[in-house]
Amino acid sequence: MLPEEKAPSPHSAQTKWKLCIMRHGAAVTRETEGYSDDSKRPLTPDGKRKMQGIAKGLRRLGFAADWIVSSPLVRAVETAEIIAESLGSDVALDFSNTLSPGGSPEALLGFLGKHADRKRVLVVGHEPDLSELAARLIGAGRRANLAFKKGGCCLIRFDEFPPRSPGQLVWWLTPRALRKMA
Repeated sequence: MLPEEKAPSPHSAQTKWKLCIMRHGAAVTRETEGYSDDSKRPLTPDGKRKMQGIAKGLRRLGFAADWIVSSPLVRAVETAEIIAESLGSDVALDFSNTLSPGGSPEALLGFLGKHADRKRVLVVGHEPDLSELAARLIGAGRRANLAFKKGGCCLIRFDEFPPRSPGQLVWWLTPRALRKMA
């Protein structure tokens, strides 16, 4: 278990706020018969299997979440459900249009800010929005090349929420690395 991942004491004034940003797993293509509507494309069977391995890798890292928030698109919902099931039944799972394709970092932070008491949050969404969000949150700007592969994720830690200064990038892991940790 990484020291950064130990569950903070709820009574500690030094409790950090942690945001894990994850891209959804591999979904059926738009060309697949019956899935021309982008919002309804599910994970492929292989995408589900790989996400289960990624979830095991996150558990092995000692990752814990108080709250999972997902885009309402089917592939993101299925990804979030796999992660939630792996982490345990006490993890709250919600959906927000702020994580739909084209959602802004400001809108997402506003949504999350309504529940700032939840200190360990995982969001599941889409590219290129997640890259923009991560770059903004660590102070890297729009030019940073922080692309997420399907199922990839990063963990950013903040001293306060909403963040007033750049967060600290704790880790950035590819889906392959997470599956190897499983």
